Amino acid sequence: MAKGATKGGVKKVKDPNAPKRAMSAFFFWMKENRDKLKKPGMGVADVAKAAGVEWGKLSDKSKWEKLAEKDKKRYEVDIAAYKAK
Repeated sequence: MAKGATKGGVKKVKDPNAPKRAMSAFFFWMKENRDKLKKPGMGVADVAKAAGVEWGKLSDKSKWEKLAEKDKKRYEVDIAAYKAK
């Protein structure tokens, strides 16, 4: 099967003007901590696996959850304005 093709054969085209989805708390945390986790020779998947382990060990995630909630509200406002067009 060709790259990007679906089983039905037709790929849904994404509207480039659509607002970007809201980021999760994990992705906000990852944005801050990626450089600390990355070591020479590590691939993207390796960094993601190490991040998942560290994220699981965290006990206080409230800082990033607040950022995620704020971004979710931003997305809801943006998507409402987009759909109204």
